[in-house]
Amino acid sequence: MERKYFESSGRRPLIILAFAVVALVLLSVASLKTGLVGKTFRIDKSVVCVELDRSRRPHKIRETIQYGTRQVCLWFQYSDAPEGSHLEVSWYYGEDLVRSEPLKLMSKNGIRAFYLLREDGTPLPQGKYRVTISSPTKCLSELNFEIIKKN
Repeated sequence: MERKYFESSGRRPLIILAFAVVALVLLSVASLKTGLVGKTFRIDKSVVCVELDRSRRPHKIRETIQYGTRQVCLWFQYSDAPEGSHLEVSWYYGEDLVRSEPLKLMSKNGIRAFYLLREDGTPLPQGKYRVTISSPTKCLSELNFEIIKKN
């Protein structure tokens, strides 16, 4: 009779340990995704514009851009960034990734701007575009715009 007691009690700690490990993993993943640990990094505002003004603020904010433009700017404002946060700015033409830029944030709050342009200086092709700002765990902002030819 004592032997059964020892056999079953040997399994109980393993089952409890397994549940504890699973619970810890789930809580860790949830805290990373929802920002339960500390303040949540966020993109407060993001826009696509044709250019920046003298104060480095967006000028000519557009979702539809006239063909002939040689550059498009992504401007964004962020806050509560943990020290040394890494982001990725990715530009898409249709479904194709055309440029991806890693970014390390050096300050807790700030403003950043990135340009999409062709190396040879020719106008950007007409079509649908998308730009995303992503952290290692999720997409923080996604903006769509189109370059069109006026008839």
